[in-house]
Amino acid sequence: MEMQGKEKIMTKRRMFVMSGIILLCCSVPVIKGHAANAEIGEFKEAPCPFALPEGLVLGENFKFGYVNVPEFHEKRNGKFLQLAVAIFPSSGEKPAPDPLVMNTSGPGKSNMDNFVPDIAAMLGKFLLPDRDIVIIELRGLRYSKPFLMCNEVFEARKSMMEKNLSPEETKTIIQKALKASRDRFVREGINLSAFNNVETAADIALIMAGLGYDKFNIVGSSAGTLVAHHVIRDYPERVRCAVMDAGLPIEPAIVRDMVPNFIDILKRYFEQCNNDPACKSAYPDLEKRFLNLLDSLNRNPVTIPINDPQTGKEINYVLNGYRVAGFVSMSMYFSTQIPSMIGKILAGDYSEIKEHARSMLTPNYFADGLGHTIFLSEAGDYSYSDIKIDPAYSVFAKGISDFGLGGEYELYVNEIWNIPCMDSKRIQYQKEYDVPVLVLNGMYDPVIPPKYDTEMKKHLKNCYLFRFDGVPHSAFDNATACVLPMMLEFLKDPSKAPDSSCVKNYKLQLK
Repeated sequence: MEMQGKEKIMTKRRMFVMSGIILLCCSVPVIKGHAANAEIGEFKEAPCPFALPEGLVLGENFKFGYVNVPEFHEKRNGKFLQLAVAIFPSSGEKPAPDPLVMNTSGPGKSNMDNFVPDIAAMLGKFLLPDRDIVIIELRGLRYSKPFLMCNEVFEARKSMMEKNLSPEETKTIIQKALKASRDRFVREGINLSAFNNVETAADIALIMAGLGYDKFNIVGSSAGTLVAHHVIRDYPERVRCAVMDAGLPIEPAIVRDMVPNFIDILKRYFEQCNNDPACKSAYPDLEKRFLNLLDSLNRNPVTIPINDPQTGKEINYVLNGYRVAGFVSMSMYFSTQIPSMIGKILAGDYSEIKEHARSMLTPNYFADGLGHTIFLSEAGDYSYSDIKIDPAYSVFAKGISDFGLGGEYELYVNEIWNIPCMDSKRIQYQKEYDVPVLVLNGMYDPVIPPKYDTEMKKHLKNCYLFRFDGVPHSAFDNATACVLPMMLEFLKDPSKAPDSSCVKNYKLQLK
């Protein structure tokens, strides 16, 4: 009986995914209708709203369309949202019945922009022989309706680049822009309280059932791992296994302690440099000199000419200590060569900062509004006094907040947006789960330091967690040659930990 059931699911899935389905116009407006007429959960094909990478042919080796989901799943007859979905059928002759559902970072980065080009290239060649891949543009992301990008905040940040501003002045400008974004969302009929991971997990379960999939595997990176946790928590019977890159625990303090965690990891870099003879010789007294530089640049900022890639015009970017701090903190996501990078800045080499500033002038279509609603609804129950900052790093901390990260920043977002924090019983694990989970984290992750490992394993009985030395935020990006074989082995047999012998090859080597 069990085998017959699986065969029916496979038949239904292939008929549904590979057959022609009604086409819609790609320029669908924000939906404000009601679920009674919304064909909730039904995938309908549509023209693709983005340029296709080489090798992808719509209707041949992948499908794109939309699925209507309830604004609130407890109110199935209320308003509905429209989520974009891409389906990549397996290239194998006998694929596994359980596909991969993949979610990227943020919260706010487009799943479509992040994964579709990779699946069309090497990632697809690696994963598609074994099973289908389903990419869901989560509620609030770029190609779903509505899209929660705060364009007013983006424009406000551009307007500040030629000004030397204190944190208080920056906060005033950003809060004005946040209010403009919120007012626009309200005018468009958007209920910001609907954009959280509880509703997103229900979206995924609904969409996968509508596509004919019983069980599925879920892969998440960074904030995408929070989505995976919620799916495991609320729909454990649907999840065969989960793979988490830069795996975040469901931990209420994660936002409150974000900036203190950055500081702890930066201190660790300084300690490592001090204990490394070559690094210490190249960059003596690095911590003291860096903190002094931040103070010095706040007193006497420098001006860097930057060409705006959008307009071609030159602007004078004012570089003060707060902005150097923001640049360094962002770099900690992607690089472990922080001592040498800081050494260049101390030597007056601002070339990397210049390129970073140029990138800030180009829209990135990041759904920052979604990031705020998720963080505030899941981890917003704290106050300013709960954020503990080393006084020596106060300028560094303020710079991170100015850049739009951390507990203080989210609190002053919420002074404008007023997103209530959900009850802990709705968002935290209440028992243990036996879903197999593979977690691949970096030892120098500034957001998810090793102290969270115990929390990650607390409610997951079959959690296999590996820390890569010499890796910052994403093991997928910084240890790809090791991570992909581990991931594939685990997907084939999630009942045991994969071979992890390659992990030892990733050691921090300061240059």
